[in-house]
Amino acid sequence: LSFLLPLVQLMTLLPADPVALVLSPTRELCQQIEEQAKLLMKGIPGMRTALLIGGVPIVNQLHRLKSNVKLLIATPARLLDILTNHGKSLCLSSSLQVLVVDEVDSLYQMGFEEQLQSISKHLPSKKQSLFFSATIPPKIERLATETLHNPLFITVGTPNTSSVNVRHTVLWVEEEAKKKHLFTFLKDKDTFCPPVIIFVNSRKGTLLLAEAIDKACDVAAIALHGEMEQERRSAILSGFLAGKYEAIVATGVLARGLDLHNVKQVFIFDAPSTIDEFIHQVGRSSRLGSKGWAITFINNTDKSMCPCTSIPHFIHKINN
Repeated sequence: LSFLLPLVQLMTLLPADPVALVLSPTRELCQQIEEQAKLLMKGIPGMRTALLIGGVPIVNQLHRLKSNVKLLIATPARLLDILTNHGKSLCLSSSLQVLVVDEVDSLYQMGFEEQLQSISKHLPSKKQSLFFSATIPPKIERLATETLHNPLFITVGTPNTSSVNVRHTVLWVEEEAKKKHLFTFLKDKDTFCPPVIIFVNSRKGTLLLAEAIDKACDVAAIALHGEMEQERRSAILSGFLAGKYEAIVATGVLARGLDLHNVKQVFIFDAPSTIDEFIHQVGRSSRLGSKGWAITFINNTDKSMCPCTSIPHFIHKINN
């Protein structure tokens, strides 16, 4: 809503199309952004969106672009494909007024930097650019300073920290004991608060753990990862939101931006490699100010998330 509300207001005032482009790292997040945009545009004449994501036929998307679209919502790879190979279907160099990059740190972390640079060559030099993320590491600050004209940094809440509404439980659990501890939580009605998300680090891990949970805990669990067909991913998310599944075992594809309002509990089964990614994962348990519970398993294999740093010299002096 932080960027969609003003975008809708702007689009009602400008006749050109498309007026705005929203880039986001995952297909699911793009779909959710479009759903929210359609709700805000309902009843306003001439307001159309186009969802440009991979995993679905490009032909339908090219056809949609012919219908005077005001708002484009896209993943970088599919947008660049259309701009490069179907340039006649989409011209952004004249009408585009606003570029929104959602989860900007994730886009760069996932290796989209080169694609974003290629996309920028198709965009007008005079436009408003907005970057959004729950975490803004130094690299993104430098990017904003180097690529934007007199950038304004707006911070809501405390930057680069998890929500105060998230209750944290961090347990030291050796690798071979993780399943046992997880199953203990899932079998106890006092510690299992479905629906839950369980984050792991590998696609294979999602499949194996979901199957194990289903058998050992009598919990309806399903795996979700980035290599699944888009139709399958969408069906799983819809089923999860509708109560068909009590647990989703997922890779980081679910960590960014998605508003899964009914989720109040998250398990970090495999700790991510960075604190920034950890903040995004635990944030799935507390949306729109609700209370949540994040349970994290850590051990010696997770040193990369919290690297040791040397004690500053002045602290040594104080101690002595």
